[in-house]
Amino acid sequence: MHAFSRSMVDLYRLAEQAGYQEFPGEALRLLQRWVGFDGAVLGLGEAGRDPRTGLLITQAHVHQRENHILQAYGAVSGRDPVTDAFLRGLQRPLAVDCHAQYRRRGEGLAEMEAFTRDYDLRHLLLFGDSPAAGTPGRWLVLYRADDACFKPEDAELLHAAWLHLSRAIGLHRAALLDRQDSVRAQRASALVNGLGGVESADARFVDLLRQEWPAGCGQQLPAELLGRLSEGLAWRGRRIEVMARREQHLLVCTARPVEALALLTPAEAAVARRFAAGQSHKQIARELGVAPNTVRTQITRLYAKLQIHDKAALAQRLMAAERGALDS
Repeated sequence: MHAFSRSMVDLYRLAEQAGYQEFPGEALRLLQRWVGFDGAVLGLGEAGRDPRTGLLITQAHVHQRENHILQAYGAVSGRDPVTDAFLRGLQRPLAVDCHAQYRRRGEGLAEMEAFTRDYDLRHLLLFGDSPAAGTPGRWLVLYRADDACFKPEDAELLHAAWLHLSRAIGLHRAALLDRQDSVRAQRASALVNGLGGVESADARFVDLLRQEWPAGCGQQLPAELLGRLSEGLAWRGRRIEVMARREQHLLVCTARPVEALALLTPAEAAVARRFAAGQSHKQIARELGVAPNTVRTQITRLYAKLQIHDKAALAQRLMAAERGALDS
């Protein structure tokens, strides 16, 4: 049971991180560790207004079968008693012996029998949420080509896994939508407990932490940062700054890059702008009314503050600061 629970945790992690094309196949591979099958369809659809149309598939992922199985199924689903059972609502997974179910030609199931034969469907196990009140249905049908039928324990595992899989599908859709939202994509927030453990965080928050602490894993705030935030104070490092407010026992933290010019004195900032723009030491010195050696010293200092080593890196830091100012 512990290993099964870990797989469900992996499923939710997959829902948060996987791309559109990647998620269905990887989710089914997770399930395949527990319920053996050699083909599957994870689908989304609606009941047709005409009962003869059966199930209208709006989206589906075909796993280890030919994709044209969907078109072939759509042509016969209106006469399929298994589809009808799903549309009426299943309380438990439905195991079907396709030979026994569809070879009763007297009941007009010859087309379904031919369909299962053409696509090598000897046994199937079906479960899902049927369409209701304008809400699309979701379902998963598992296939076996050999004579090994799905057993009650397979049905129990699918029943337990479906509650998680259905929820994970919704979370995956929400995560995909978030990635299309430029504001959300740039958000860098986290919920942190009193011991500094990061309980939930945006990917950008973790990325920013690693800019300041490359050896950190992003799951624990460094002690120096936690101490500052716990006192109700903002923290500024060389690369990022972090602020927090207390919400019950949690700290709601936000991070953002430190603007390069904010780390420099006014004189250093004036030199940095001109040097990044391509001016020479002598030109900068003449324009600012200082000695060339003073310009060289200021460039050495600002390089150390910004942790950079050349003019190209300086230009990049200044451009990033300008973009941040425009976005804020």
